[in-house]
Amino acid sequence: MRSLPPMLLAILLCGCSTVSSRASAAHDTPPPHVFDASTPLQDRNGPAPKAFFEMLQLRDATSHTLTDSERHKLAAALGHLTPLQRRVLTRHLRSISFVEGMPNNALTYPDETDRSEKRFHITIRAGVLNETVSELITRKERSCADAAGSSLELSIDAGHMDALVYILLHEATHIVDNSLGFTAEVGARYAPTKPFTEGIWEDRLHAVAAYRSDILDTTCWRERGKTVPLDKTPSVYTALSQTPFASLYGSNNWHDDIAELVAWYTLTQVLHQPYRIELRDQGNLVYSYEPMNSPLVRSRFVYLQQFFAG
Repeated sequence: MRSLPPMLLAILLCGCSTVSSRASAAHDTPPPHVFDASTPLQDRNGPAPKAFFEMLQLRDATSHTLTDSERHKLAAALGHLTPLQRRVLTRHLRSISFVEGMPNNALTYPDETDRSEKRFHITIRAGVLNETVSELITRKERSCADAAGSSLELSIDAGHMDALVYILLHEATHIVDNSLGFTAEVGARYAPTKPFTEGIWEDRLHAVAAYRSDILDTTCWRERGKTVPLDKTPSVYTALSQTPFASLYGSNNWHDDIAELVAWYTLTQVLHQPYRIELRDQGNLVYSYEPMNSPLVRSRFVYLQQFFAG
């Protein structure tokens, strides 16, 4: 898959097939012409914009129309957003769409039809609607590991809530960050001048030396399509445990750092869900790590309080 501009903040799955060709003319249903901030967030659902299919050069993907039960699921997931996320999305979210045949879990991207104020679209893989958080994150983490010849099994215990809750918490944080500048001054790419990133990141893509390691730099989040032998994953997660990042994906760049931390903080500290990385050998637990119990991760909770202020 071709590189996306820095402003396009994606949850990209490792090892996705390259997709190409032009978007179908069937994908040209535009969002409502007039933006209305009074429209409830759940009512901003509709077909994915034509720009989405063109941007990812998708040929066979199609917009997914929500069933009544899926609409209820969307409304319930949106109800778990933090107060700050709800306020910012009310002003800046143009649409939420779901797509069949999308190679990644979700994408947040700017609305280019009206540049008078920053507005964004969120497009989500339709299959997310049928997954729990545990199922989605387990699949995502396993995509970075090569299980050939290993007796280990990797799984993430993140509870039984709908995966859509995690996806929206993560993607909504991208919109908050891009609108309010939590990781850097709005529009800045290099100088970590904000408390959340200062002392953690040298620039948008590189953590400070204390939180970098060779093994973390070889995960598929850093090197697209590359996998680590499953037998080496205990070393990968041990290296992660020595950083202030909530997940391997969050160690990839400062945008996903804050999006992952807000999502997992909300899931574990507010919604009281588990978040435990587990490795088993023939059913026996041989390694576990709970990132949200790490002192380094917990030391950053103070920077998230603005998300929960009424």
